[in-house]
Amino acid sequence: MSDEREKAIQEFIDITGHTRSIAEQYLNKNDFIVTMAVNDYYNNEHITPGTKADTTPKAVNNPNVKQRKSGGSTLKSFSDLKNDNGSDDDDGDINFFTGGEKSGLAVEDPNKKKNGRSLVDELLEKAQREAGEPDWRDNADSDEASSKKQKSFRGTGHSLGSVENAIESKTIEDPSNQAHGFKKPEKVTRTITFWKEGFSVDDGELYKYDDPKNQEYLQQLNTGRAPLSLLNVQMFQDVDVNVDKKLEDSYYSHQKSKPRVFGFQGTGKRLGSPVPGEPTTVEEALAREEAQQATLSQTNTEETAEKTAASGVAGSGDTTIQIRLGTGERLVQRFNSTDAVESIYTFVANHTNDSRAWGLVTSFPTQPLDDKKQQSIADSKLKNSVVIQKWK
Repeated sequence: MSDEREKAIQEFIDITGHTRSIAEQYLNKNDFIVTMAVNDYYNNEHITPGTKADTTPKAVNNPNVKQRKSGGSTLKSFSDLKNDNGSDDDDGDINFFTGGEKSGLAVEDPNKKKNGRSLVDELLEKAQREAGEPDWRDNADSDEASSKKQKSFRGTGHSLGSVENAIESKTIEDPSNQAHGFKKPEKVTRTITFWKEGFSVDDGELYKYDDPKNQEYLQQLNTGRAPLSLLNVQMFQDVDVNVDKKLEDSYYSHQKSKPRVFGFQGTGKRLGSPVPGEPTTVEEALAREEAQQATLSQTNTEETAEKTAASGVAGSGDTTIQIRLGTGERLVQRFNSTDAVESIYTFVANHTNDSRAWGLVTSFPTQPLDDKKQQSIADSKLKNSVVIQKWK
């Protein structure tokens, strides 16, 4: 900021006695011309420089009220007041008075009743009228407030003690951190949208105009007060209210046009599907895997039989079983399909030098054979199969 602007701000503060933030608002509004900014300030305040606002009530002369003649009656009934068609063409609020010569009572017009739409119109006019006025609240985020925060020390202090005088050191806590300390909530912003059917806050639920409770909300907003439950704010919390006028639009049409977010809907893909992108159920996948494994097992058996025939493997029988030992060694042996599964265990035991406990399982699907020792190889469906030795 240049020296001329800083000088103008200081001059404005010296004249009006206001804060730096107010001075910057008026000077920015008037191109940093001090005289124009000061005049604008006093015009908004409705006071003249060097004087205080007069709080003494003054009598208001109504030019539309004619002087009564002294000879007539000074009392009127409510029906006379209601049917009295004078020269007053003002459609504004009317207050009636009744009583005697030395006492009187102000009576509000019984026909005057504001509905929800009239309150909305009045609130919108007030918002438009006050839109250009400066913000009189202390801005906690301003340069002036931040400089004050930097200058003031905050934290825990320690008082030094003395050994000679038997004075102990003391710890002084930060008062702002104590339970009774109060910290003002941060300023928030709320947007009130006025629809054809009612109004909403921050695109929330609809508050209809014909609801008496909602009319009370509008009256509070019109007087400059913020209903805590409506605006979802805390006590003593500053709130900026933005007004959005959409009286010709429907709230329900707006809600229907909004994009809706739903949970996941659709079909899933199982990992390991034979064809990428092809949906496969669990039953179909298992059936295909069993068919592939059976084909692979049959191929391995045929290859093993050919190798066995070529190498002249000992043993005789109508089926060939390939055995994979736990050491990684592979054996091929012929068995009769009527032989018991226990004969396979005997053959493996004769070729195993390890003392660890072991068992036999099928290759796919993996099933233990310990409980099938008394069954035949044919009944156990082990003809031309692969058996694996597993350590326990």
